Amino acid sequence: MKNINKRIWLITGASQGFGLALVKHLLSQRQQVIATTRNPAKLEQAGIKDENLKVAKLDITSDSDVKKVVADVIETYGRIDVLVNNAGFGFVGGIEEATMDEVQNVIGINVLASLRLVQAVLPAMRAAKSGHIINMSSIAGLISSPGIGIYNLAKYAVEGFSESLNLEVNGLGIKVTIVEPGMFRTGFYGDSLSHAKNTIADYDNTVGKVKSLFATLGANQPGNPDLAAAAIFNVVNMEQPPLRLLLGKDAFSRAVKKMDDNKIEFERMQAVSVSTDYTV
Repeated sequence: MKNINKRIWLITGASQGFGLALVKHLLSQRQQVIATTRNPAKLEQAGIKDENLKVAKLDITSDSDVKKVVADVIETYGRIDVLVNNAGFGFVGGIEEATMDEVQNVIGINVLASLRLVQAVLPAMRAAKSGHIINMSSIAGLISSPGIGIYNLAKYAVEGFSESLNLEVNGLGIKVTIVEPGMFRTGFYGDSLSHAKNTIADYDNTVGKVKSLFATLGANQPGNPDLAAAAIFNVVNMEQPPLRLLLGKDAFSRAVKKMDDNKIEFERMQAVSVSTDYTV
């Protein structure tokens, strides 16, 4: 790792979950934190008082709001070293059960808002030839499950545009990391989880079981968000940070299994795959 310097961090969704845990850890490391939230009063309830903390109200669905907050940060501090696109929420419901309004809301918050922030900070990062973009995804960005297909849709999109972004900024001094947590005690299965309004009985044995599971999870997830925050901070201080950062034993084991399963399937169908090219 390189020397840990005081960086300027801009974090969305900072009033709870991973965002709040990261704010606390960064302040313990004497970092400058701009914690954004649509509800500053909720963040104030955490009782954090620190000269290195600035709380900013931000509507991540608003182009003008995002541009103004980013411009204010750059005017005040001269740069943005790390953007953490943390704001988001989960959605449980079958593909057929979800309305288009619900789908658009999931995509708007989990995908388009992150893209909006990325576009806003990139000009300053390119000018500085330095910066790190952290896009919070999920193990659901790598592995699909019944009942969370719309959430899968959003997180797969985050994975896709982040991979492309990484290739585009390679050589410009800007790093990109996709964070893929498993199950953590962040309140995700409470306030941060939305449910489809429609219910179709034919999906009781698939989607219904997932809904029932989520309802029983409470706060018993194995992942510790404070340790996750420390891991993210440590990754930013690496000379060669990873494109992907799996967090949690469950995420790691599931991702490796998916990779192995894909390899088996690809090889099983290899003859068909390669048979579709023109022959010379």
